[in-house]
Amino acid sequence: MKIRYSKHALHRLKKRSISKIAVKEALLKGQERRIQEHGTIKCIYVKNGKKLVVIYHQYKERFTIITTYYL
Repeated sequence: MKIRYSKHALHRLKKRSISKIAVKEALLKGQERRIQEHGTIKCIYVKNGKKLVVIYHQYKERFTIITTYYL
């Protein structure tokens, strides 16, 4: 699994105090995934009552994180 981050994603991670470890955990253990109309995937991961949303593109084992946020 190779994870890359867009500039936008890196900015949002920092601004929202979300760690790269949390993003990786969400990708591996996400409870819900939906393909969106732009071809991106929306992954929702619930841990300790908090919902982390990760929007990404996937090509084989390569993930490009577009953005991430808490609901």
